[in-house]
Order: sequence, then C-alpha cells, then structure tokens
Amino acid sequence: MKINFQRSLPKMFIIWLLIVVQACDNDPTPEIPLGADGYFVLNEGGIGNSNTSISFYDREKNTMTNDVFAAKNGRGLGDQAQSATVFEGKAYVAVQNSGKVEVIDADDFSSLKTITEGIESPRYFIGINASKGYLSDWGADGVTGTVKVIDLNTLAVTKTISTGAGANKMLLRDGKVYVANNGGYFKDNKVSIIDTSTDAVTSTIELGDNPGSLQFDKDGNLWVASVGYMAYNDEGLDVENSTFPTLSRIGTDNKESLRLTFTDLFYGDMGLSVNNAGDKLFYNFNGAVYSIATNATTLPTTPFVPRFFYGLAVDPITDEIIGTEALDYSSNGKIFIYSTAGTELRSYVVGIAPSGVFFK
Repeated sequence: MKINFQRSLPKMFIIWLLIVVQACDNDPTPEIPLGADGYFVLNEGGIGNSNTSISFYDREKNTMTNDVFAAKNGRGLGDQAQSATVFEGKAYVAVQNSGKVEVIDADDFSSLKTITEGIESPRYFIGINASKGYLSDWGADGVTGTVKVIDLNTLAVTKTISTGAGANKMLLRDGKVYVANNGGYFKDNKVSIIDTSTDAVTSTIELGDNPGSLQFDKDGNLWVASVGYMAYNDEGLDVENSTFPTLSRIGTDNKESLRLTFTDLFYGDMGLSVNNAGDKLFYNFNGAVYSIATNATTLPTTPFVPRFFYGLAVDPITDEIIGTEALDYSSNGKIFIYSTAGTELRSYVVGIAPSGVFFK
C-alpha cells in the first residue's frame, strides 16, 4: 500500500519540521581566525566520548573561537587529547586514547597528516630541529615509558628510546632533552637525559616520586614538580606508603641543589609554569595556584590565586597567567586570565575539559 506521508502527518507537525530543517541549515559555522596571532586551548573532552576539540584565542580581537579543527576539517579530533605543541608552523596534537598524533597547520587548522604507526599512548611532542622531533609515550600498559623519534619530513616514527615509567613532559637545552618520567599508572622518580645527536639516554636524575612538569629559570636551573605517589590498600588510601610532592631545583651540572617537600598528598598535574623573566614559578596545589621566586628556599603559604585549575600556563607575550577549568567533563569548560598581580582580567567559554594552553 502506498502511503501519502504529507496527508498522513498533521499539518502543524510538517510546519514544525520545516522550521527545524531550515534552522539547522542556517546554523552559523565558526569564523576561523586564519593566521591570527594568539594561542590554542586544547579541550581534552570526556574519555571514551571522542569529543576532543581545539579553541583559539585571538589576541588582537580578544575573542575565543571554539571547534576550529572540526570547522575546518569536517570531522572531530579524536578521543582524549593530551597535549599540543606548535613547531615551525605545525601543531602536533597528541590524542592519547586514539593512539595518534594529528599534525595540523597552525595558521588555518587544516589536518596535514595523522601519525598512528609506532605510537601507542602519546603524551607530549617536542621539536628538536627542522627534520626531527620527539614524542613521549606511555606504552600500551600505561607504564612502559619511551620517547619516539619522528622524522619531520616523512612524519614517521624512526626509532624508540626507552626511558622510565610514564615518559611525559620534555624540555630541550644545548642538545639534550630532559624527560620527566611521571610513572604513568604506577610510579617512577627520575628525569632521563637524552643526547639528541645519538638519540640515546646518557644519564638520569633521581628526584621525588612521579616528576610531572618541568621548567628552566633565568639562571639555567631546571625546576621539577614531582606530585608524589598515592598508595592504596583494601581499606582505601594507604597514607603510610604514599609519598609527598616535591619541588626540586637542578643546577647546570644536572645535580639536585634544592628539594622542597610539601606536607599534603596530591593527585593530578601541578602544571609548573615560569614567567617570561624566568625568576618566578607558578604551580597548582590542593585548591589554589601558588607563586614562588626562583631564589626562594621555602614553599609559599599564601596562594597567588585561591582557586584550583585543571591546566596552568603563562602567556609568553603578555606574561598573563592562564588557568583552565574542566567542570564536569561533559559540559563546556572555561579559561580564566589573570594579571601578574593575580587580578582576574577576563574569562572565556571553551570546549569540554580544557586541559592546557599551547602557544604559536
């Protein structure tokens, strides 16, 4: 039997349907700020939901544009983005749960290539020179830490360097890459040093448990924030076998010259950041952001901002401090921008679970 749908459906329903279709056709597409001066906000999304996205802040217009990757490429970025690094005009986005690195044009946000071969659980990328980059990787078990050597001409993994458990953030100086082995899903207490001319680990520095983030100061010292290790037993948190976070200063001789120990346990990333002068550090700890001078010998007790952020960064152009708020991992988050005096200047709505800010 042939059915006449137009006669079968109520007239008001047909009118409503036409309005909805027309509204969908007229949905505004975000205006992509091509080539603008600004920075990226990487929105991690909810794990397993494949709703990672990128927002872009335009400094000149003081505007935030969301979903710039999807708007340009007509598809999502993947599941649980961990980091993004801009190097020589390209953004390397480590999408951990998708096991890939998305290589993007940093000016127009178009996808140039997706790297999947030889990658298991990517964390952070760092450019070494025009033809080589490093990518830290947790491995399939979330513990076995390696650094992948990537040919930036072919965008292929050419070598794997074994480091420590949970190879994570990296810094480059004088032909050496310092890798924080933050333990992954277990623990470690070392920073591995890789000689970039041989792509081999030449030495390690032993610190507090689970070194997570690291920065250089104006005097060439390496600062490392170790989050400590939270042990558990059948009854829950095992305080006796847990270890406290530490903040360490390592001299140019690669030896630890100062270790400051916190008195509370901590879970998460302290997000250690440094100002442009290189004489002041910022970090997250138990509900607040703290600031410490690089010549200090004790930990501060008064917060710089009495608020905890999921991600933390310092703008290399303005010296403003940027904090990201993840909310409930299913709703859009926000970023908050503070002056060097700790005064909130402005805020913007971004994507789901903004985890970090990455600069062009």
